[in-house]
Parts: sequence; structure tokens; C-alpha cells
Amino acid sequence: MKRFIYYFVGLIFIISCQDQKKDKLKVNPDLRDSILIYLKKFDNNSNKEENLNKSFQFVQRIENDSLQIKYLKTLDYRALNSNSRYYLKINELGRKISIKYTDTISLANFYWNLGDFYLTSNKSDKAYFAYNEAGYFYNKKNDLGNYAQMLYNLALIQARAKDFTGTEVTLIKVVEISKEIRNFDLLFKAYSLLGVSNYNLRNFDVALEYLNNALQALGKVEDPDLYRAATFNNVGNVHEKQKNFDLAIKNYRKTLFTKNLYERDPYLYAMALDNLAYNRLESGETQNVLPDMERALEIRQNIKHLAGISISQIHIAEYYKFIGNTIKALQLAEEANSTAQSNNNNRDILASLQLLADLQPSNSYSYTTSYINLSDSLQIEERKVRNKFERIRFETEEVKQRAEMLEEERTIIFLISSLIIILGSSVFIFYVQRSKNRALELERDQKVADEKIYELLLLQSARKDEGKREERDRIARELHDNILTELYANRMNLMFYKYKTGIKGDKKFGQLTDNLMDVERQIRSLSHELSNTYFDEHKEFGDLIQDLIQKQQLERSHQLTIDDSVNWSLIASVVKMHTYRILQEATMNIQKHAEASFVFIKFSLNESAKEIELIIKDDGKGFKNQKKPGIGLKNIKSRVDEVHGKISIDSKLGTGTKISIFIPLK
Repeated sequence: MKRFIYYFVGLIFIISCQDQKKDKLKVNPDLRDSILIYLKKFDNNSNKEENLNKSFQFVQRIENDSLQIKYLKTLDYRALNSNSRYYLKINELGRKISIKYTDTISLANFYWNLGDFYLTSNKSDKAYFAYNEAGYFYNKKNDLGNYAQMLYNLALIQARAKDFTGTEVTLIKVVEISKEIRNFDLLFKAYSLLGVSNYNLRNFDVALEYLNNALQALGKVEDPDLYRAATFNNVGNVHEKQKNFDLAIKNYRKTLFTKNLYERDPYLYAMALDNLAYNRLESGETQNVLPDMERALEIRQNIKHLAGISISQIHIAEYYKFIGNTIKALQLAEEANSTAQSNNNNRDILASLQLLADLQPSNSYSYTTSYINLSDSLQIEERKVRNKFERIRFETEEVKQRAEMLEEERTIIFLISSLIIILGSSVFIFYVQRSKNRALELERDQKVADEKIYELLLLQSARKDEGKREERDRIARELHDNILTELYANRMNLMFYKYKTGIKGDKKFGQLTDNLMDVERQIRSLSHELSNTYFDEHKEFGDLIQDLIQKQQLERSHQLTIDDSVNWSLIASVVKMHTYRILQEATMNIQKHAEASFVFIKFSLNESAKEIELIIKDDGKGFKNQKKPGIGLKNIKSRVDEVHGKISIDSKLGTGTKISIFIPLK
């Protein structure tokens, strides 16, 4: 559900993305220099506490949160490793600023260091809480490596509290993550601790299986010698508990055969040497057993390993008990008890009490009672610690669930608010768009009305033109059929009259008859021009075009080129008429608007397509393509449509105009 909500919100707001600029890490140079000076003095072991405190005071004055976190992490690390009394203050401020700045990784790091601090201070419950918090934040940021490390730290604390079942549950998670991220070092540690936990649960076969898995994991770990040596020692411990002393001795020897083990890890060397000697004693050997035990005790005393000292003393007491020297055994058992109590080592206190009860039967009741009381109190305390761990886990899970619920509620509120805003914006945009659409519809309707009015005007103009043409045809017929006939008849009568009366050589009479003949030609020419039949009777259509150009004076004002390869005698008169009018309109447009210096006119006949191609091209100023052409172009297109032709107009500002017209012959 939560993932769906985030996905849905992402879909809503994934309209545009913009990277946020990172805060500029600015700090006062004097403040920075002061911090660095005192840190350098701290690193040089000069008044560590004082220099750390002064650095901390200067860091608190930094205003930039991210820079402050950076310096606080530096101080936190130094204070932790020097066990400074200022550590908790530094760590607390680091966590506070990390929460404020929502720096989850830094917050997790501060909790990790806090866990280390409490673990060193033997405050296991507080360490457990800190590690648990760090793990939560690492897991939240999907930092699996550090999350697994925190789980391992939790398992270590659980193992210390003898919560071995809880330890095993936690470590299984560590194993799964370590395999996933291929962290073989952590995988080895998890398997080793699983082996130790099952050893303490007395699941010896399971313990051996886990320890063998740990040895296999070492195949991909760098410098595995010490890890392998420690694992052999643990395997020996398991065989020892199973009374397989020969196998135990074999594994302890493998540990001691590790190259330079004493120099590299005297703690492990002394442990393996003491274990080897004790198992030889358990198997019945006594040769060189005591010297090895005393050598191990000496090493442990030199390195001040108190827990190791007490166990060595117990083993030596066991040796003296074995050889029958009860007094010496009793002395060493009491020393072991004293050493264990000084170190609060309950394990060795119990072991020493049990040994003392065996060595002093007269006081066995007292030792046994002390043993039972201590054992019971330890069990109660361990149970309390385990319950505390469970409570911490429960409270952490409860806090996580509450935080997730609050986050989900905030997300739902954010989603609802966003939906309301988007819905409101959508409604507003809808009404605005609707208003715009209405305006556009009105504008479109107005354009349609204007076009209809214009079409009506064109239709009216066409009807007027048609009426004019009909009237011209009627006048032409009248001139041709009546007046011209009358004039011709009168002229012929005058000619007959001249011959009849015998009038000869009268110049005046001849001039009058010539005038009548000239009037006849003019009337005939006018009649032809007025009538469409003019284009039928006039066979030289090219001459008409030349006359048109001369009338419009194009030859004087333009460099003119005419290419005419059409046999016009084969073309229908209606085609010639419209071609003439188209050319007339086009040349008038050129003369009025083009400001051209060159005009090219070409007529050609495409016999395959059965059409006439007319090209009129000029180098004038051109024009932009407009939605509404001018009257001249409108007339040209109208005439092209009348003869079912096609027209193409190509014009750009500054590059002239080219008109291509294709007129079918039929």
C-alpha cells in the first residue's frame, strides 16, 4: 500500500525534475584554522582532553549543518579512541545535528560509535540499543554491509549475555546478507560465532558444522592465518567437550603450528598452549604438561589477560590434583577464585568453587552453596538481560511501525492535498480553456461568415462579369450583324451609285468611301474584342499576347522573356480566353506590386499529360503565403478552376514569385 502511494505520488509529480544544488560548504577561515590547529595538537598527544574540548567548542560555532557534521564525526572518532570524557557530549550533538539535517548515514555512524563506547564500558544494554539504532538506519538506507555488521555486533552482545538462541537467530541474518554482498570476512566471523553459540548450547555436531563452514569461507579472505588458527582452537574446544581428546589435541597443535603465532597473537598462542596441555592431561599424559601450562600462565600474566590467568590457574590446580598434590592444587584453586572474583569472571568463579568443593570435602557444602547461589543469580541476571534485549527490539520495532504509520499518514495527507490542488487547477484550466475555445469558436464562426460574404461578393462579381460578357456579346453581335452590315451595305450602294452615275476621279468621294471602310474595320475589331468568338477567329494568339504586353508597357519597364511553343490554332477558344485573362491579371499584379526587373513567361504543351503549362516568374520582392489571397490571385484561381486546371504559387520575401498553371486541353 505504502509503495503504491509513493508510486502514485511520483506519477503525479514527475512532470519535471530539477537537481537541487548542494549546500556550499562555507566556513570562516579563522574558525576552520582554529579547529585544525587544536586537532593537530590532539594528534600529537599534547593535552588531549584540553585540545579536544577547544576543538569541540569551535565546531559548535559552525553554522553550516553539513560541515558541522563533518567535523563532529572527526571529533567523535578521536574522542572514542582516546576514551575522552567529552565523548558523550560530542556524540549527542552529532546525532542531534544529523537528525536536523536528515543525514541518516551520519546518524547511523554516530550510533555505531556510541555502541562501541558503551561496549568498551561494559554497558551491554546501552551498547545493544545503540547498535540496534545504527542497524535500523543502515537498513533504511539499504546499506547492507554496515547493516550486517551491526547485526553481528548485536549477536556478540547476545553471546556475552549467554542469549545463545537469540545469537543464532541474529547471525543467520548476517550469514544471508554476507553471502548476498559477498563479504567473506564477515561471513567467516558469523559462522565462527554460530559455532561458539552452538558449542555453549551443547549442540556439538551443529557447532562443528558451522566451524567447518567458517574454514571454507576463509578461502576468500585476505591474510586468513590468524582466523584459521582461532577456528582450529574452537574446533578443539568442541572435541574436548565431546571427550575426543585426540582430535582436540590435533586441532590445538594446528593452531600452534601457525607461523609466528606468538609474535602475532600471544593471547591466542597462550590459549592454544594451555588447552593443548590440559587435553594431554585429560588423555592421561603428564610429560611436559606442567611446563606448558606454566608457560601459558606466564604469557597471560605478561599481557595481563586476567580471564586467561584464572583459567590457567585452574588447569594447573587440576594437574596437581591429578598427580595427588592436594595442597598445591588447593592453593592454585584459591588463587584462581581470587583472580576470577577480581575480574568478575563468573565462569571461572564457578569453576574454581567446584574445584575447591572437590579438593576440600569438609567445606564442600559451603562451596557448593556459593556455587548454586552464584549460578542462580547469574541465570536470573542473564534472563533479565535477555528480556531487556527483547524489550529493546520490541520497542524499536514499535517505534519503526509508529514512524512508518506517521509517514504513511503524512503521505496520504500530502497525496490528498496534492489531488485537491491538481483537481482545483484542472477545473480552473478547464474553464479557462473552455473560455478560449468559445472565443476561438466565435472567431471561427466570424471567419466562416466573412468567407461566405466574400464568396457572395465574388459570386455577385462573377454574375456581373457574366452579365457584362453577355452584354458585350450582344453589343458585338449588334455591331457585327446590324451596324457593320448597314455600313457595308451603304458603302456598297455608294460604290454602285458611283459606277451608275459615272462619277470618276472624285477624290472626295473616294476618301469618304475609304473612311467608311476604315470604320467597318474598327467596328469589326471592336466586335471581335467584345465577343468570345474573338479568340476563335484570331488565329495568331501569340500576337494577342504581344499586344497585351505592349498595352501594359511591360517591355519598357522590365526585361521580358517569352517562350511560346504552343500551336494555339488547335486550342479551344474558351481555354485561350481564360489563358489570356489569367496572363492579363498576372502581368497587372507584377506591374502594380512586384517591383520586378525581370519577367519570364513560358507557354508549353505537354502532349502526354494533355495539358498546357503556363509559367509566370519574376524577381520581385515576393510576398508571404497568406490564408486570404488578394483579389488578383483570387481571380486567377477562379479562372483556373473554371477550366478545371491546377495552380501552384511559390513566393518568398525578397526572392520573387513563380506561378505555375496547368490547364487540361479537354
